[in-house]
Amino acid sequence: MQPRTDHSNASQRARPALQVTIGSLILAAIKGLGAWLTGSASLLAAAVDSAGDALMSAGNWFVVKAADQPPDKEHPFGHGKLEHLAGLIQALFIAASGVFVIREAFRTLGGSQDIDHPAVGLGIAALSLVAAWAFARHLARAAREHDSPALKADSLHYGSDLFTHLGVILVFLFDLVTDFPWLDPAVAAIIAAIILHTAWGLLLESVSRLMDSELEGEEVRAVEAAIATFGPPLRGYHDLLTRRSGSDRFVQAHVEIDATVSFREAHELVEQVERAIKTRLPRAHVIIHADPWPENPADPHKDFARAGTV
Repeated sequence: MQPRTDHSNASQRARPALQVTIGSLILAAIKGLGAWLTGSASLLAAAVDSAGDALMSAGNWFVVKAADQPPDKEHPFGHGKLEHLAGLIQALFIAASGVFVIREAFRTLGGSQDIDHPAVGLGIAALSLVAAWAFARHLARAAREHDSPALKADSLHYGSDLFTHLGVILVFLFDLVTDFPWLDPAVAAIIAAIILHTAWGLLLESVSRLMDSELEGEEVRAVEAAIATFGPPLRGYHDLLTRRSGSDRFVQAHVEIDATVSFREAHELVEQVERAIKTRLPRAHVIIHADPWPENPADPHKDFARAGTV
């Protein structure tokens, strides 16, 4: 297996989540104050969304650091799945906040409450839009640099917040020029729907990774391309299995090597294949098993899983 990242690298991976957590808490407080001043359900919904963002980013800060701990006796494959477990828990919290926002939207709709100080609300919504854009870019850059699914999920969520803040801006703009008392709770309900959609997507992704789903198609093709760079005496492969745990990828495969090749030569070829896969796939843990070619018709594995030729 490849060595895990050291403590300093783990701290660097987690730092963007901590930075955005602090920013989201400040933004949630500003929105909450704005919702109190204006009586706007949509701004209250945005404040709840920011509080959920802060919770998600805080969880990612803790989890990214914990997931980078080296394997130990109890966890020989590392702690990467903590990132996906955290995503599952965060999805439930985000869904709960969405339900709260829907309740508040319908309560406001029934009361037809007017908006106070719309100019203040418009300024807060515009500030929130700029902040969400900055948070999303910062996290997306960090996710690419550190190859973190937790930071990637976080960046996508902040990116979706851009539509939320555009909706709130629309509410206050309309309130400045005309009277649509139903628009504010309607936008709040739309924001709630976006929150619930985000929670659902995060839930599905987390459950899929916890159940060891296959790597993304592009990554699987990278593994296949690495094996395909070898010609005879490597004749093909089968039983290609892949999965992901946090930032780590795990790859297993059987390669078919001419039966006339010596054991030492076959071993050296297997090591070359493993290195080729690790070169194309970051943080990959690769196990390659050599099978003689032509294959034994009685081999129980020959028709299992993905097979290919080179």
